[in-house]
Amino acid sequence: MSNEYEQRVKKIRRCVLSIVAALWLALATAACSAPPDVLRGLLPSPAVRFVAEGDRLSAEKRAAEAILAYRQAVAHDARHVPALHKLARAYAAQGRRRLAQQYLQRAGALQPADAGIAADLNELAPPEVTGGPLTPVWQALAGSGSLAGGAPTGMTVENGVIYVAHEDGAVKALDAATGAPRWESKLPGRASSAPAAGGGLALVGGEDGALHALDAADGRPRWRFQTAAPIYAAPTVTAEAIYAPSGDGSFSALAPRDGKLLWKIDAAAPLTGRATVAEGIVYFGSADGRIFGVDAATGQELWGSGIVAQGAVESQPTVVDGRVFIGAGDSRSYALAADKGGEYWHHSTPDAIYARPLVISDTVYVASAGNTLSALNAVSGDLLWEFDAKSALRHAPAWADGTLYYVAAADPHLYAVDAATGKPLWQIDTGDWLAAGPVIVDGRMVLLGQDGTVMAFEVEG
Repeated sequence: MSNEYEQRVKKIRRCVLSIVAALWLALATAACSAPPDVLRGLLPSPAVRFVAEGDRLSAEKRAAEAILAYRQAVAHDARHVPALHKLARAYAAQGRRRLAQQYLQRAGALQPADAGIAADLNELAPPEVTGGPLTPVWQALAGSGSLAGGAPTGMTVENGVIYVAHEDGAVKALDAATGAPRWESKLPGRASSAPAAGGGLALVGGEDGALHALDAADGRPRWRFQTAAPIYAAPTVTAEAIYAPSGDGSFSALAPRDGKLLWKIDAAAPLTGRATVAEGIVYFGSADGRIFGVDAATGQELWGSGIVAQGAVESQPTVVDGRVFIGAGDSRSYALAADKGGEYWHHSTPDAIYARPLVISDTVYVASAGNTLSALNAVSGDLLWEFDAKSALRHAPAWADGTLYYVAAADPHLYAVDAATGKPLWQIDTGDWLAAGPVIVDGRMVLLGQDGTVMAFEVEG
């Protein structure tokens, strides 16, 4: 009986294996002959998988990573409503309500009957920017916006025109008085620097290593100057030359008319900070901590830094009354002699300094990535007051009528403090993180949001 039982078991097992093999063969044959759309339907789409990953990261309170996952979902499927909705809510939780509204509007257009989307559109609408004691003048979207063009690389204001560059290479000019568009242009590649303007040109550095010169009147390409690495610092424009630092360590002086090379020096380290020209000398810092003073006409090095900072120098120098004020990655701000580079004093802060020092009368205002805004005596370097901004400061503040205005990293607010005491005065929610520091020109303050929105306010002083 035992042998007969074993034979039956073996026979059943062979039958089962034969059936399984036949099923696998049938499935494989069907898969080979099925249309791709049918096969994709058998597995979760990339968008679904990224949404699930975003949900997991969000549950773990890893908000920034969750946003990246939801963005990947939208990149794979721009019509995936759950991904659009969840990305909008994640941005809103960061204070980026204007950007959240853009994603919600897209989701609502795809699924207009969704009551949850409609409710969130009402709840997450960006605030009306009143400007506190400032008077709003106009608001406009520059470039293609964050949904298509990525974040702005920066802006500049020159001769009544606001120039904004975006990561996707879009460059837009707006009328500073009204916000009306003047023109829009597109670089052949991605932009990597803030724009600069002057001498009838708008200039933007690219990830392709080229400095692109556009006609300031209509945005048409005029010329380009090629370097060997991305250009992260905006060039400095004078009537005589355009001074262009590059990530390859070269510092070039170019003829404004045609971009012809006038002279070039090799700093032997990447240059990511903007230069300043004063009294015939060009001042700039390098990634290896050196600070240069170079003859603006010839490129001859006049002094190679009386000090060497223990960190990259990305801050643009400010030159006032024979002194060069500059911040560095070693958490120090320095005052140097403009003629020889010798150090007068330095002041330590909690973290690196990327912003250009602001000098008003005999006071130097220093914004630090260590969350501090400091006021120093320009002659002695003595600390007058220090303010905890609660967030990293990467852009220079602006000053008007005794008030300092500043913006912080990953924060949608414009802040005002008393310039004499550092006492906080007020803050306003702009509806999105700010992509550049405030700029005050001709009694107007201009702000640039990460979503590409430009806002103008009337200020006194």
